[in-house]
Amino acid sequence: MTLSKKKYRYIGIYLSGRLSLNKSAIIEEISGRYLGLFGSIDYSKANIRIITINNIPNTIVILKCRLESLTNTLISLNLIDLKLMVISISGTLKQLKKKILAFLGYISENQKDLTFNFKDS
Repeated sequence: MTLSKKKYRYIGIYLSGRLSLNKSAIIEEISGRYLGLFGSIDYSKANIRIITINNIPNTIVILKCRLESLTNTLISLNLIDLKLMVISISGTLKQLKKKILAFLGYISENQKDLTFNFKDS
């Protein structure tokens, strides 16, 4: 039996400007929903954490989770009652940071086009 390296994914999340920027409350919301949907054993295997990076503004949150639980984490994010938008998912922080900076550049150019009112077409 060979031991393999545990793979993680990083999820970049853009929070609404009106949302409280308390990151501990955000992780509590995600944790509560994940525990309710998938149970405590799966939650402990998911190893969900918030990653802090110096050059990223407070409206961006980066979550780290195990690759095997990425789908469950995204489902939990979708079902919480916070206004947020998943920017990108990446296997490395370096690539995620590039995508976040590109997204922030797009927001600064098109601030009025970005809304959280998603409607089914």
